[in-house]
Amino acid sequence: MNNIREMQSEDIDAVLKVIESQDEDDAEEAESGYREIGGVLDQYVIEEDGKVIGVTGFTKPPGCDETYWLSWTYVHEDYANKGHGRKMLSELIELIKQKGGRKLFVKVSDYIDDEDGAIYAAALHLYQSLGFKIEITHKDYYDKGEAQIILGLRLKDKTGSVIPAEDCPVQFNSVFTIAETDDAYSFGWHDEGEHAFTEDDVKIGLDQVRQDNGRVVFLSFPSTFMDIKNTLLAAGFYNSGILDDYYEDGVDEQHFTYNI
Repeated sequence: MNNIREMQSEDIDAVLKVIESQDEDDAEEAESGYREIGGVLDQYVIEEDGKVIGVTGFTKPPGCDETYWLSWTYVHEDYANKGHGRKMLSELIELIKQKGGRKLFVKVSDYIDDEDGAIYAAALHLYQSLGFKIEITHKDYYDKGEAQIILGLRLKDKTGSVIPAEDCPVQFNSVFTIAETDDAYSFGWHDEGEHAFTEDDVKIGLDQVRQDNGRVVFLSFPSTFMDIKNTLLAAGFYNSGILDDYYEDGVDEQHFTYNI
């Protein structure tokens, strides 16, 4: 069986066919990313007899210390259940470890198709068999009744660092629909304001979501931004979980949800 290799721009059409064989919506979403300048950077494919049969890769979120997200990972349906997915992921995990990776995260839907059942159950099982652990389950994330499951995998020993709380002059600057969801929203923000947002600021954002007929709002912030939690809870959000050591060891990503 061949090893994974770096994806090239010439592979895009073949990769989209791989993804489309499993999920047409994901193929459409992936295409826009792949065709951007640098869109195939840190993406990998696996071949059989010279044909691209699988794709995987990673992205590195800003503001984090050696944190990675698994990107589009699919095996063509004609080659599924033959060990290709496990091989791709095992090799990719080793590559990320060589880069000094500290934690790797992946998102999975629990969507249940009327005919095919829980279509991502096999992927979830594979991730867990490789050591990923469920850290957050966002109910009704992609759509009502369809949750988002976030799993994390620690790649090297924890440092045991204790990070103190800090001033958090966070201000909202946008309200937007979350990609790949049906009427789920979030707020854009920056931390260059003179003071942290207030409960009234939160309510302004929620009113905008209501006007847009949104059904739920998801927000996330570093765990060191302590004052933010109380403001969001006072505005009606609830704490929906954390991603352990997301930003760096000792700094989690805390998640909040508001149901409209």
